[in-house]
Amino acid sequence: MKDLKISSKELGAKEPDAAPKRRGNRATRIPEILETAIRVFAAQGNAGFTQRRVAADAGIRLATLQHYFGSREVLLHSTIQELAKRYLERYRALATDKDTAPEARLEAILDETFAALTDPDNVVSSFALECWCLAEHMQSVSELMVHVSGEFQDIFSELVAQINTELPREECRLRGALIYSHWQGLIVFLRRAKQNAPEPAAFRTATKVVWKALSKAPH
Repeated sequence: MKDLKISSKELGAKEPDAAPKRRGNRATRIPEILETAIRVFAAQGNAGFTQRRVAADAGIRLATLQHYFGSREVLLHSTIQELAKRYLERYRALATDKDTAPEARLEAILDETFAALTDPDNVVSSFALECWCLAEHMQSVSELMVHVSGEFQDIFSELVAQINTELPREECRLRGALIYSHWQGLIVFLRRAKQNAPEPAAFRTATKVVWKALSKAPH
């Protein structure tokens, strides 16, 4: 997921009072704030995710951030939606690439998944884990995650339908859900396994075998 990689070089703490003034407009300021918010949420978790911290790391005044995002909850939801949107757009682009066969599109999604999750600057895993934990206690985040999960599952289900055209629609949805659940499992496993994780290239190849079996097996 080279196009979607978010660098963590700037994840170090900054003093809130040191935020300098910067000029900007809505078209540039909001993406900059959300980019910073993504890094803060991934690095500090929900407990450390404050408007003051995001404003300081973005190099703007707290009042400026609050002008665009009136509350912490609005900023939090916008941050989760932003990262989800990036990956949904990228996966949809891969899944609908008419220059490659459906099976190759599914493999391309897997390749980008491994590239992101094994990148030293990976923030996807920590971000996703924080979101899932938060969804257990915050209804609005839970509803947001249900919607996002449905969008991802639809991508996988549609690819299964294109790969295995003889399958009934409900079976495609079932298998798409199985692949998506495995995709979610990779986020957790590759984050927590550390030295117990298999060699990345071999693990990716084995995962392709699993996804291919799920998508191509007869009904």
